[in-house]
Amino acid sequence: MLGLSLVAAALTLVVAVWIGGSGLVNAAYRYLTSGLPPIEQALQARSFKTAVVYDQSERPLYEIWDPEGGRRTIVRLSDMPRHLIDATLSTEDANFYQNPGFDLPSMFRALWQNVRGQTIVSGASTITQQLVRNVAFDPSERFEQSANRKAREIVLAYEISQRYTKDEILERYLNEIFYGNLAYGVEAAAQTYFHKSVSDLTLAESAMIAGLPQAPYTYDPIANPQAAKERQVEVLDLMVRHGFLTEEQAKAAAREELRVYRPRVNLRAPHYSMYVRAQLEQRFSVDQLYYSGLRVYTTLDPDLQAIAERVVEARRAEIAAQGATSAALVAIDPRTGEIVAMVGSPDFWDESISGQINFALADRQAGSAIKPFVYLTAFERGLAGPGATVLDVPTIFPPGRTSPSYRPQNADGQFRGPITVRRALANGLNVPAVRTVDETGVSALLNTLHVAGISGLPNPPDHYGLSLALGSGEVRLLDLTYAYVPLATGGVLHGEPVSAGRRQPNRRELQPIAIRAVEDSGGRSIYQVSRGSVRLFAPESAWFVTDILADDAAKQETLGNPTGLQTTQQAAVISSVTETMQNNVTIGYTPELVVGVWVGNANNAPMKPVSGAGAAGAIWREFVEEATAGRPIVTFPQPDGVVRVAVDPVTGMRPGPDSHFVVDWFRADSAPKAWAIPSPTATLTPTPTATPTATPTPTRTPAPTRTPPPSTPTPPADERNGLVTVPNVVRMSEADARRAIEAAGLNNSYSNYQGAEDVPDRAFFNSVPPGAVLSQQPAAGTRVGRGSTVYIAVRRR
Repeated sequence: MLGLSLVAAALTLVVAVWIGGSGLVNAAYRYLTSGLPPIEQALQARSFKTAVVYDQSERPLYEIWDPEGGRRTIVRLSDMPRHLIDATLSTEDANFYQNPGFDLPSMFRALWQNVRGQTIVSGASTITQQLVRNVAFDPSERFEQSANRKAREIVLAYEISQRYTKDEILERYLNEIFYGNLAYGVEAAAQTYFHKSVSDLTLAESAMIAGLPQAPYTYDPIANPQAAKERQVEVLDLMVRHGFLTEEQAKAAAREELRVYRPRVNLRAPHYSMYVRAQLEQRFSVDQLYYSGLRVYTTLDPDLQAIAERVVEARRAEIAAQGATSAALVAIDPRTGEIVAMVGSPDFWDESISGQINFALADRQAGSAIKPFVYLTAFERGLAGPGATVLDVPTIFPPGRTSPSYRPQNADGQFRGPITVRRALANGLNVPAVRTVDETGVSALLNTLHVAGISGLPNPPDHYGLSLALGSGEVRLLDLTYAYVPLATGGVLHGEPVSAGRRQPNRRELQPIAIRAVEDSGGRSIYQVSRGSVRLFAPESAWFVTDILADDAAKQETLGNPTGLQTTQQAAVISSVTETMQNNVTIGYTPELVVGVWVGNANNAPMKPVSGAGAAGAIWREFVEEATAGRPIVTFPQPDGVVRVAVDPVTGMRPGPDSHFVVDWFRADSAPKAWAIPSPTATLTPTPTATPTATPTPTRTPAPTRTPPPSTPTPPADERNGLVTVPNVVRMSEADARRAIEAAGLNNSYSNYQGAEDVPDRAFFNSVPPGAVLSQQPAAGTRVGRGSTVYIAVRRR
């Protein structure tokens, strides 16, 4: 009974205040309003607004809300359907436009009901009072059943009604009130229950939503559909009673079948959206992210994302047949460094495959996808071009370089002898790659990977050793794909500058872009991406790698014919499976799109043996074909400083009349000038050069004889910029070859001894005397830095 007395006393006081009056009443008014915020502050109190992430086309991808709150999107009253407004007024406050913020007749009616029931069964709160309760009172006080709290609520509601229009109050209320299932405001309610915007609600849907605020859990249309239906009918009846509907309209709305959806997270491109959210959490405070209604505009291309998701999903059977459960895809525009598509797994919601893990961000071994950077590093340090000779021969690297001693093997267990760089890289051969890194240095390869875009690989060179050439270090697919950007652009990396606070020495200066701009809820810009470009590699170096990777015929030795990687557009691509069978990776690019694909298992379990390019290659090809369909053919521009030259792939020199030769690209200032051994009847006509070449070695005969070098070896004459020319030591004795190499200002620390089983060309092997040089690396005529190592293979005695 005491509670009822307090209610009565409060109502009496409110009436007195409203009418105005005495000093006693004024004192009571001051008491009731003490501790309340100023009216403007009350309406401007923190009312969280959901942050919305958009794709390139400004379609919503994801809403970010306080995990302890819910979702809210602010909409104007003019964008709400009239029948929703009418349903709300009929249900919550039919006299809203006439009352001063509180409703005296309703209050006295509620008081009488409470007295008769001996308990507080009715509160008679107007829309304005409900708004006050939500924005002005602490949550602990909001639902307190006391006369004092009720009186304070009424006083502030009156103040608000005097300072704001009814439409302003109603708009704020409809955007503020709780509708259940984490939905705050009518837009969130419409999206939650009917998966549509509030402006698209039907009368029947509006009536169901309008009935929720009084008891959102009781009338939950998902958990309690029967109660929700009965409540909807009550609302429609109230609309008839208050003149907003005819009985026929109400009955028709009640008969309408409603499709109510279960709660969902409004989440498209889920792995990409979560990646963007992580970036936002680094840039903005919790208050900004959860409460200020940020509008985040991203780089995601919705069409390319749809293709990526469809292709990965369509290949799930092929992935499973390969003994894998997951796959990831990243696509980047190399002209800007923007991420345009990202798939982190075939199904974000599938827990059986750990679907919510974004494998585009997982550290995994890349296998042969590292090898383009092996040769890029070598091209930057003097390797003449795709036609230069490298050795695919049995090689044992002594302890101390990599511990213990290391003997790399090709995947097929074969050795091919002297071959071109094109053949070595196109087929992902291990031995030439390791030998090349041994020449250039692991630290040089690591530096290339870091500046190109790899943010991982944190350990010193000795940690990885020469096996880094084979992709033994773990990298993220996103980083690896981004590292291919300067290959697609002729040596230039585009992206967003890494902030000074996060930049590390000898690491990438730029990073891929995911967020273009951020605005506040009023449309004011608070973040705009900075863009940068930096030349990392010579145009010739990048183009050499691209030309090799775009040579589909060169890959057929290991991938077969067809390779499964052919595309309508000109594309450079490499595919690999790591030695442990844990990762199938394909990375490739056109001038307008760089695409990386990974296939494997969440638990790193090995897959079944993979033939050809595997599922990763199939996903890559299908995505690139669909993504570029209908676009004009675009080719990689050829730099000026390259020439095509015929070369003997065994010796690395210009071919004689009887020599087997290939025609390939070289740097114009580094193309081979020395000639291979002519036949006994051939006339040697070297190409004129500014600096005469060394005298060729004796002719090849069925019974070759050893020809010693000059008594005083003379270094090659074409030295400039600290580079020296590698001499031709093939057929020389081991001792003479070492002297010639040293005389040229180069180094030879050890030799590799080979038998007939190690050299595919048996006729050539038989023509070289025991103890003489079978092959060398780098090839004769290559310009390298003074002090570089020249490796020689010597026929066993």
